[in-house]
Amino acid sequence: MLLLGLASCELTPSLDDYEPLYSLPAETAITGEPTAELALTGIYSGFRQLSSGTGNPEIYIVPDLMSGYTQGSFYNSTNPEVIGWINNDPLLVGASNQTGIYTRMYDIVNRSNWLIASLEKLSDNDFETPGRRNEIIAEAKTLRAVGHFYLLRLFGQFYDADSEYGIDIRLTPAGNADAQPRKSVADSYKAIFDDLDAGIADGPEPRGTMYVNKYFAKGLKAKALLYKGDYAAAASLANELISDGMFSLAPDYAEQFQPHTSTALFDNPEILFGSSGDSDAGLGIGNFYSGFFGAISQNYIDAVSDSISIDGQTILFDGGRATSVLNVNNSYGGYWTSKYTSYFSDGTYEMIYHLRLAEVYLILAEASARAGSSVTTEALNALNDLRIARGATAGGDGYVTYPESIGYEQFLTAVRMEKAAELMAETGETWYDLVRYDYADGFGTGFQVSDVKPSATNPDKFIFPIPFESLEAGGYVLEQNPSYE
Repeated sequence: MLLLGLASCELTPSLDDYEPLYSLPAETAITGEPTAELALTGIYSGFRQLSSGTGNPEIYIVPDLMSGYTQGSFYNSTNPEVIGWINNDPLLVGASNQTGIYTRMYDIVNRSNWLIASLEKLSDNDFETPGRRNEIIAEAKTLRAVGHFYLLRLFGQFYDADSEYGIDIRLTPAGNADAQPRKSVADSYKAIFDDLDAGIADGPEPRGTMYVNKYFAKGLKAKALLYKGDYAAAASLANELISDGMFSLAPDYAEQFQPHTSTALFDNPEILFGSSGDSDAGLGIGNFYSGFFGAISQNYIDAVSDSISIDGQTILFDGGRATSVLNVNNSYGGYWTSKYTSYFSDGTYEMIYHLRLAEVYLILAEASARAGSSVTTEALNALNDLRIARGATAGGDGYVTYPESIGYEQFLTAVRMEKAAELMAETGETWYDLVRYDYADGFGTGFQVSDVKPSATNPDKFIFPIPFESLEAGGYVLEQNPSYE
């Protein structure tokens, strides 16, 4: 009841005097530690999967459709919205899933704002656990940063720190439909970094993979700094996080995503933060990836199975990671991933991986190299350390470590392909890498997204339009993204 009140109170000013019996006003609902913990749980629940059209898991799958690493399903072969993603031409109107993503993330942001505002009115004396008030505020700010970051990646020009097309940053509770102008990309990142700094300073120590902590806040900040193009700062934070030694690479790549029949799945030593799937959702994220929305494509298998030649040495991008978590999908075409549950597997336990330590190694590798415009020792070691943990050997041809003679552009390609092999079907990272790499060379020159996805030729369409319904409801205060007017 409390959570319903937090999510829905004061929806319209004209209903201010109406207080249904099943809800509580957010301003008075949080009175101490028990109610604050309950409200915090309500924020976390926003990342759990509900039904199709609610933004989750679509927010993670849509980028893979945009990259071509996931193919469309015959279930959606006539769905204009899905066709738009596949053709890299997202719909402007009638896009229910895009709208679901947008509203879901802002719901998480708003829940965070209500909790933060409520706790700022209380004191430490209102809490039984010393320091817990500040920890909960830090957790809520970290979760707000996640929501804003995910929104910026899909609805803002996240790759260009000088762009005016950021997002509508919300730092106070919204009790009505009043709109406000969007921030620049730089200001959007600043708000995200401010929240993550609070998470780093006051966030809790790890208390389970399904809760954020100060180390996750540091890792997400390193990732956001990489996206922004602040490479030296990203490398420094990523190196710090690895050196902390709080998390470790899993001893076996495929087994870390198993078993789906036990809660042991949630004990993965690599997970900085993950959200558990919902066995009551009907269609888990794995079912979306195996048939409902699409299956992992042959394009992906071909890409990660490729190799690079360095001084006559043939080096495979992947040493079997991709195929170790993929199975042929005879029913729906393509492949299904065993990272999650699906029609074809047993068990109901699954996790949505927001950040694993493996990605931090790859953030360090790319950021360190880009910061110095060269293959630094730090960058090469980070990439090779991850490959060795995944079974690579030294010297020779095949799945081996990269030599010191690797060129700068070759190295960046190697990092991008390493991420494709390591992180496929996890928050759509492969698509955002394509966009970032394209922008780093200057759209239309050097590496281009269309080298991987031929239909992706218009950079304006690399991000979604602000939902038409939101623009209309807000009186068009928000400016639409280019090419969608």
